[in-house]
Amino acid sequence: MSNAKSKPRFTRRGFLKGAGYAAAGLTVTYLVGRNFAPILPSLATPEIKGEAWITVSPDGKVSMLSPVHEMGQGSSLGLAQIVAEELNVDIATITVKFPSTRDIPHMRFTTGSEAIALHARPVAEAAASLREELRRKAAVITGLNPEALKDTTGGFTTEEDRYLTYADIVGGSELTLAEDNLPASHAYTFDASRKKRQIGRTALQVQALEIVTGGPIFAGDIRRPNMAFGRAVQAPAPDARIIEIHDGGADTMPGVIQVVIDVPRGLVGVVAETPGALDNALEQIEVKWDRPGSFSAEDIAAQVDVDTALSSGRLEHSIVDDDINTSEAWTVDMRFDLPILHHATQEPRTAVAEFSLRNGQEVVDIWTGTQDIFVNQKKAAADLDWSPDRVTIHAMRVGGGFGGRVLYDVVREAVLLAQHVKRPVKVHWSRRDEFLADRTRPPSSHRVQIRTDTVGHITDWRHACVSGHVLLTELMAPQPLLSVMRMAMHDFGASRELVAPYNAQHRRIEMSDVELPFHAGEWRSLGACPNVFAIESAIDELARKLGKNPVEFRLQNLGSSRVRLKNCLSRVKAMCDTHPHQSIPGIGRGFACGIYQEHSYVAAAFDVVVDYEQQEIRAERCYVALDVGLAISPDQIKAQIEGCAMMAIGQLLMETAPIDDSGLASISFSDYPTPLMGDTPEFEIEIIDNSSIPPAGVGQAPIIATVPALANAIRDATGYRTLKLPVSFDDLPIPDE
Repeated sequence: MSNAKSKPRFTRRGFLKGAGYAAAGLTVTYLVGRNFAPILPSLATPEIKGEAWITVSPDGKVSMLSPVHEMGQGSSLGLAQIVAEELNVDIATITVKFPSTRDIPHMRFTTGSEAIALHARPVAEAAASLREELRRKAAVITGLNPEALKDTTGGFTTEEDRYLTYADIVGGSELTLAEDNLPASHAYTFDASRKKRQIGRTALQVQALEIVTGGPIFAGDIRRPNMAFGRAVQAPAPDARIIEIHDGGADTMPGVIQVVIDVPRGLVGVVAETPGALDNALEQIEVKWDRPGSFSAEDIAAQVDVDTALSSGRLEHSIVDDDINTSEAWTVDMRFDLPILHHATQEPRTAVAEFSLRNGQEVVDIWTGTQDIFVNQKKAAADLDWSPDRVTIHAMRVGGGFGGRVLYDVVREAVLLAQHVKRPVKVHWSRRDEFLADRTRPPSSHRVQIRTDTVGHITDWRHACVSGHVLLTELMAPQPLLSVMRMAMHDFGASRELVAPYNAQHRRIEMSDVELPFHAGEWRSLGACPNVFAIESAIDELARKLGKNPVEFRLQNLGSSRVRLKNCLSRVKAMCDTHPHQSIPGIGRGFACGIYQEHSYVAAAFDVVVDYEQQEIRAERCYVALDVGLAISPDQIKAQIEGCAMMAIGQLLMETAPIDDSGLASISFSDYPTPLMGDTPEFEIEIIDNSSIPPAGVGQAPIIATVPALANAIRDATGYRTLKLPVSFDDLPIPDE
């Protein structure tokens, strides 16, 4: 066992006892500072904001509190596998619990792409410290030196083959690991020379049994005594104000408990005994809104028009500003336009609020699926003019997030409606509510210009982008601070991966971010997906113009510093080579690659068939190679890749938010189609396991390559370059007979 460097330790003994968690056994906790702005998500990195408790109970069983919310991305399983690796137990024996705001002082806001990357090492170190404390206590029992005790499943053995289980060691008494008394430890997880026993193996998703048996793990499953059902009328625009209400006699309808009208808070809602009575009452209510003004699709297109912006000179924000010749002819000069996208492929939001008395004080408990329990706690407390400790948020499993589960809105409705009627209230948004209140991915337009020398090396690269805001939204700050931030800095969500990974002697990368008249916000991969789509489409077209093989041309221009990305590309090409490709009209293969946040490396390819008789484009096969360092949960990684590929098919072939005279117009899947089971391609996936490299994010990286790979495959099949999404079959050229 090697000596570990000393690490800061923080005692939570009193807190754990008060929370009733460390009842017996042995518990370890980790915590790194807690500085974050009030009523804002905790985004400070690289320090981890939160705790993880790992407990060995008197019967020797291991349980852990998850430091991340579970949104279907499998991060809690990955962290449990790390704990299992460190403690030499089978992953199937670990119980994972999801904490409420009463159980822990703080939990960092969860993003699927960073959950493992940010928490893997602290969890591993915490579990390793617990293992070594168990070893030390076993040494006391046996009278041996700790080094004489060898790891075995669920305990230790001596040279005389005496086996001490963890149950034997903890002895049924309450033991909490103190901060100043932890033994030196060595994390097995990050020891590349050690054969892994739990990491990298197939394991069931956390709560898998509850998922298939209908256990109460989603907010929609919650039932409380005397619970009513509520919903609010969604505002049609971010700044819309109520000016007139007609309840249509809804308050006298059977089953209606109360029509709640709270104009100062912008709330018009109904609480009813049953969901059916609720729906009937809401149909009778008419709300007239004073909104900032209507807009058309043409208005939005004009706001994000990159060429119009460039005609006035440089764009607002310079990301890279080399001296570049813009007057000389470009080898390729292309414009790309990407539409507004909804968070359609996720479970509708739900929250249950219940007021009660606790120790003589009124409190509220809230069950909801969210990416941030603490921002919801603080905002609910602010609405009620209470201290946050009177509000408890119970984290429920989330059926898809993609950045759309950060905000407070559904919790706010549940809290205010429950406060009005003095009963527990469940608010379950309809799909129409989801569309109306969604924080959409904003549209963007891109101008990519590339110049090469005579042998195909890139000499000049220019990428100009205009986008709506992605992160500089209500997520980050309230007005007027948000306006100040937007003036002082560029939207770092919209600019994500705007700089291409390819070598170029000179670059000019610039962008403008504009305020749009509808809700906008983060979407899977933030701005990386549209930015890499433009980059990978342009580099693919450049290769074709120069008569180069698209893969070899990428490898040529990536340079020596992009070894991991080049390896991904080579692996995808090798997978594709096992399925010989015939270049004939209607059949195509396209490639793309990318790097997400300088940690996750991905390459993808699609095989497509363009069926002119049926007038459809079919994605037949998808190939992906992904390198995220240490691959902890391969099955979960594959699931994330497949999900990204399906979302790519949606972006390329069908998804766009329609706009009518009054604004965003989608209210159901009939006007916002998404991929179905029949659209699923065959998959070939290779996870490149670099066990010596700490794990990086998985959830967002694959989509940045799968979207342009599919577009490039359509180009290969038809000669049509996708410049505007989604692709319409009518845009494709008809092949010569």
